[in-house]
Amino acid sequence: MAQAALLSRDAGVTAESEGEVFDTYAEDGTPLGRELRSVCHAQGIWHRAVYAFLFNGAGELLIQRRSLNKKVAPGQWDLSVAEHLSPGESYAAGVVRGLEEELGVALTQEQRAALKGPITPRHKRRLLIPDKGIQDNEFIEVYRLDGYDGPIAFNHQEVVECRWASLEQLRSDMASRPDDFTVWFREELTGLDFFAGERQ
Repeated sequence: MAQAALLSRDAGVTAESEGEVFDTYAEDGTPLGRELRSVCHAQGIWHRAVYAFLFNGAGELLIQRRSLNKKVAPGQWDLSVAEHLSPGESYAAGVVRGLEEELGVALTQEQRAALKGPITPRHKRRLLIPDKGIQDNEFIEVYRLDGYDGPIAFNHQEVVECRWASLEQLRSDMASRPDDFTVWFREELTGLDFFAGERQ
């Protein structure tokens, strides 16, 4: 099977917009209202995000290297999509939007129906970066899509490059060069280990 092209495009979306607004929550999940991204990250206010894992027909995972302009984990390899949710947006809708905005993957109705998730229980993620004044507290759901062999046209404002990798290779690379990968990507593959025993 021919490998689908991994192309860059300008989607007109900045790497991080501090003008974004998030739905906010107490740590127990009680809704609080809405707040600017910049305030959420400065004050550690809980908000929502979604992860997507995109696999091709060979069982390889698409990973992306984050823009060097990102405040968090610039230039590190990340899972297929990691997306903050817009106000009022469901996790599943955030996956669909994130795949299109970050990777240029516009899902068909059939592909949307094949989207699996959440594949783990909703969970919390805390990321503290004191030198940048960031306290990123998120409620996460995780989704996956298998058998995608279509084109990738990643947004170069968000992503430096993309590649397909086997889970076996990823685990080896993460063990030998952990700092090449985002901490949340490493946590999802090792801590939650929801790909354990899967075909490599």
